[in-house]
Amino acid sequence: MKKPNIILFITHDQGQFLKCYNTPATPNSLKTPNLDKLAKDGIRFTNYFCTAPQCSPSRGSIQTSLYPHQNGLMGLVNRGWSLPSRNRTIPMYLREAGYSTHLIGLQHEAIDVKTLGYDTVSKRMKDYRYDTNRMFSEYESFLENHRNDEKPFFLNIGTIEIHRPFVIWSQANDTYSVKVPPFLPDNDKVRKDLSLYYGIINPVDEIIGKIIEILERTGLRENTLFIYTTDHGSPFPRAKCTLYDPGIKILLVMNCPNQKLFNGGQVFKQMISNIDLLPTLLDFIGAQIPEKIEGKSFLPVLKDTTLPFRSEIFTEKNYHDMYDPLRSVRTRAFKYIRNFEPCEYLYQIPLDIERGLSGQELKDKIKMKRAEEELYDLEKDPNEVNNLVNNPTYENTLFVLRQKLLDWMKETNDPLLNGKIKDERLISSKL
Repeated sequence: MKKPNIILFITHDQGQFLKCYNTPATPNSLKTPNLDKLAKDGIRFTNYFCTAPQCSPSRGSIQTSLYPHQNGLMGLVNRGWSLPSRNRTIPMYLREAGYSTHLIGLQHEAIDVKTLGYDTVSKRMKDYRYDTNRMFSEYESFLENHRNDEKPFFLNIGTIEIHRPFVIWSQANDTYSVKVPPFLPDNDKVRKDLSLYYGIINPVDEIIGKIIEILERTGLRENTLFIYTTDHGSPFPRAKCTLYDPGIKILLVMNCPNQKLFNGGQVFKQMISNIDLLPTLLDFIGAQIPEKIEGKSFLPVLKDTTLPFRSEIFTEKNYHDMYDPLRSVRTRAFKYIRNFEPCEYLYQIPLDIERGLSGQELKDKIKMKRAEEELYDLEKDPNEVNNLVNNPTYENTLFVLRQKLLDWMKETNDPLLNGKIKDERLISSKL
């Protein structure tokens, strides 16, 4: 039997903003019937995390199954960073396993896309031009042209949505219909910002519906693993660019009609990192999983839903608009964050968010000295508001998590242990 085709559809900045992910931590009133149906027909993961709350570093981890400080992609491609050529990527591994590999639309891992190992790459344009409506004809043409391929294909579809500035793509929802998440204040500016955000998510859902229709029409649907995910948390203050859950908790929906493991509407609550996607795909198609990666296959969890997976999730941040090195370890019950540089703000608000309505509302309100360490009891305080570092009741928990983080940094050869991380951007490169 022919190996399954694989489509990886990855959005920008979506966090867990999808109707079927409506929870007290990320409440929403979105209308996403096509993706909700995909989740109902397939499987969904509620505790899926990225390695970094920014685009390029997170995507680099998906591609390599390594943390950003290991693969070298520690900042944004549009600011001169690029995944070093020493790394092996998903398309490289899948090519060795007999797949043809293709990219349509956005990528944010390399300045020179040729270094990523795809057989074909769609025309390169400015990032803002990779919106789903403009690119839809390319999705359709690809699927029509590859319906009878002898080889299975891997198709990575990258889109600019759901990135700011929202106004370029958005048809704003009614401001009173949105739900305000607990990490944001509930006022007119924030509601307006959220309504614009909703107004981009809904149209992407419509495109997903059209892609599924094409897969069915071309006969590709049954033997295609369709993966819908995003790179990091939502583009709002205290989410993107922070190590709080709204910055690192993301969505993952998978479905392959002729594979029992990816059917039935099962919801998985195990903690999983996006470094685990690559080895899972290799495991699924029967390819060898490389030894020198950090991820591990979660395929066994799909076979036995009672199995545990990760007991800790590690995340990091290095460069974004500025150098702001952070590290964290998250367990089921607690989150420990270490801030390595002093800052006059509680957390960084990236420039694109700062210019938005939510950023305007919050920037001046968070201007106060940031703590060097943060500790949160996630069961009692899921919104990570009360820093328990100086609470004697949690002294032992602090000690244990501090040591876990240090051990991880040592085991993964984190350059931050030696002081400030070297800025290795290819500054002279054309972006």
